[in-house]
Amino acid sequence: MYYNISFDIAAILVLIVLAIGMKTVLYTDTRGHKLVRTYMYSVIAFAAIDVVSAYTICYGELVPDFLNLILNSLYHYASIFSVAAAMRTILNYYPSASKRSIWINRILLYLMIAIVTINLFTGCLFRFENGVYYHGILYYVGYALPLANVFHMLFVVIINRADRTKALTRIILLFLFLPTIFTVIQMLFVNVLLIAFGEMFSALIMIFALETPDYRQLMKTMKELEAAREEANIANRTKSDFLASMSHEIRTPINGILGMNAMILRDSNDAQIVEYAENIRIAGNTLLSIINDILDLSKIESGKMELLSDRYDLFSIMNDCYQMNRMRASEKGLSFAVENDPEMPAEYIGDAVRIRQIINNLLSNGIKYTQEGSVKLRIDFIGSRHADDSGNTYGTLVIRVSDTGIGIKQEDLSSLYKSFSRLEENRNRNIEGTGLGLHITQRLVNMMQGSIDVESTYGKGSVFTVRIPQKVVGRKHMGDFAVRQKEHINVASGETKTFKAAGKRILIVDDVKMNVLVFKGLLRGTEMTIDCAYSGNEALSMTKKTKYDIIFMDHLMPEMDGVETFHRIRDDADNINHDTPVVVLTANAIVGMRSSYLEEGFAEYISKPVEQEKLIAVTGELLRGGK
Repeated sequence: MYYNISFDIAAILVLIVLAIGMKTVLYTDTRGHKLVRTYMYSVIAFAAIDVVSAYTICYGELVPDFLNLILNSLYHYASIFSVAAAMRTILNYYPSASKRSIWINRILLYLMIAIVTINLFTGCLFRFENGVYYHGILYYVGYALPLANVFHMLFVVIINRADRTKALTRIILLFLFLPTIFTVIQMLFVNVLLIAFGEMFSALIMIFALETPDYRQLMKTMKELEAAREEANIANRTKSDFLASMSHEIRTPINGILGMNAMILRDSNDAQIVEYAENIRIAGNTLLSIINDILDLSKIESGKMELLSDRYDLFSIMNDCYQMNRMRASEKGLSFAVENDPEMPAEYIGDAVRIRQIINNLLSNGIKYTQEGSVKLRIDFIGSRHADDSGNTYGTLVIRVSDTGIGIKQEDLSSLYKSFSRLEENRNRNIEGTGLGLHITQRLVNMMQGSIDVESTYGKGSVFTVRIPQKVVGRKHMGDFAVRQKEHINVASGETKTFKAAGKRILIVDDVKMNVLVFKGLLRGTEMTIDCAYSGNEALSMTKKTKYDIIFMDHLMPEMDGVETFHRIRDDADNINHDTPVVVLTANAIVGMRSSYLEEGFAEYISKPVEQEKLIAVTGELLRGGK
């Protein structure tokens, strides 16, 4: 019988070079490094004895049978020692491995030693007769026991994988698989010596993937980064929770201030008082805008900002933006114009709230930084004019806001979208704002897969251009904005801003008495009967006795909050109001909350500070059975 020993020779040469390297340039005095060196030395000894024993088998007639038996027994002992060294190396990485697992490995090793030793006297594994090598009845047990040890170590690694990173666990599994694969191949092709070659690859993996200083430093850095990321996530969640809480705490008193102020504006005939109240309204709305910007930034940075696509009418958005900004422009003596392509589509599918926010941010910015001249909004649509089978087309909404303001220096353009950043602070210190508007605008545009560009001449003005991909619904044209806006004013002027609902009864549930007073004041004139409850328990008691047409429920209340109170009313079949529409009132104005409340089962959502128009619209709709 002749053996191919080329793979063993290659393994010996490679491992000798590695051994020299580990004692010189790669040397470290760690336990893991020592165990790998021991494993490598055992593989060298095993491969060397394998080569020698292969020669003695090939030329058996020249070697006494007893010497051949001793050399091949040493080969098996060396194999057992290399397996033991590999097991110790792996267990070094898994300190939490149970004592039972360690003892199972030891028993398998002792059993292997016992069988090889017994073979010296019985020939149960192999024997030599007149220089000829014969397999014994337990020959394949000599392969099976080391493989059993390897498979048991695989089990230990998988069970204790929490001790190490996924990357490290994969490397150790590869370390175990390679010798196993080469052992199986050698069992099939007995004339090719491959086991030591497979163990050589395992040694390479252990040295360069696990025990080099660079790798250990990398692993340490990865652990530190993982810990830092977790700390950052916790800090982000804490910040989001804090901002949501602050939103409620700040909005609750603002609700009282602006609500009472709205009643002064409505009821007062004194011009001086109306002027004071109007200033309060402007200041209050500015404060609300700042709170909203901070909340939006928090949501974006924590990755919780979601776009909510739905069908919307572009004219409605443009009109809202026009109405919200025309007074500010007029107060500064600026010319303010809104233009569009009359042939552009009228309806789209997208996040109307965020598109409105983008336009408002750009207009607000333009008006703030323009002292004289004009601010203009122009919206166009670029895209296919051919509809698909559903009647929809796709293209790009182009929003362009131009102004004749102070402009931006070229060297400042790179800092334009930074959060809490304001250019030329000394020059612009009297201009209100947090420096968040453009930063939020850019992030929202990016979320919509769009782009934002700016062209500016310092001292002459700027042009911001936003491009957002949108899906068009239907084939209706929008028409000229100026013409439609005039028609809208004529229609709106004939509408009644309130309604009469004598005989209707509603319940307001809020633990803050001022909020209840504001609420009742905003609905004064509707002739409805308005009852009040100042806690969830009181609301439960009242809803069992009196039938209401609508219940307005504050969310955050002590003891029993609004959501729990709502569910207890809804789930109680004996409660006469179990099917009454309930509107949630909340200072938690974070985007996405409306859909969350509607999923809970509320009929509608109204954020604080409560706007009279919104309140009257929702109340009227529910009384008409529209929800």
